[in-house]
Parts: sequence; structure tokens; C-alpha cells
Amino acid sequence: MLKGYVLVISLFFAIFLNSCSKELYFSGVSENSLNEIKQNYQSQEYTKEDIAKLIGSPLVQENSGNLWIYNLVKEQGNASFKKTIYNKTLKLKFEKNVLRSVEEINVN
Repeated sequence: MLKGYVLVISLFFAIFLNSCSKELYFSGVSENSLNEIKQNYQSQEYTKEDIAKLIGSPLVQENSGNLWIYNLVKEQGNASFKKTIYNKTLKLKFEKNVLRSVEEINVN
């Protein structure tokens, strides 16, 4: 009887740990949209409006409007056991309303 309780508790604990480690949390910009922009910005002229539609409004915008900054965070785990996979800052520089530079900076 004691073995049954131990087995059930062990099984529950294993399922709990397994489910915690597989949950991914993103904040900021979608990875797919970011990859599209990084791969195509030199051949395709993205305007500020195009970027706003693809990845949303920037976290910070320079007074002239030519520098947009986004925060990218990817975490794994649950609310109790989160591990940061990456934490980056994305800088987009515009010239005459056209995207000219994409730069990722690692915060960690």
C-alpha cells in the first residue's frame, strides 16, 4: 500500500517537472517576424508603417523617430521555475522613413 502512494506521488512529481521545463514564454517581438525583417530588410524597403504592422510599436523611440528600440525575452519554465534563454535589445535605424539597419544586442 505504501508503494502505491510512493508510485503515485513520484509519477505526479515527474509529470509536474516535465511540464514545467517545456513551457516557453516570449515577450516582445515574434521570432518569425524578426527573422523575416532581418533576412529581407536590405533587399526590401520596409517603411516605419510596415515595421509597425509586422512587430508592433517600439518600446522606445528616439525624438527624431529614426531609432526604434524593442526588448526581446525568451524564458522557459513556469511561474515558479523560469529560466531566461535569451534577453536581447533590438535596434532598428531608419533613414528617410526606410529601415536601413537592424542590430541585436545581448543583455545577458
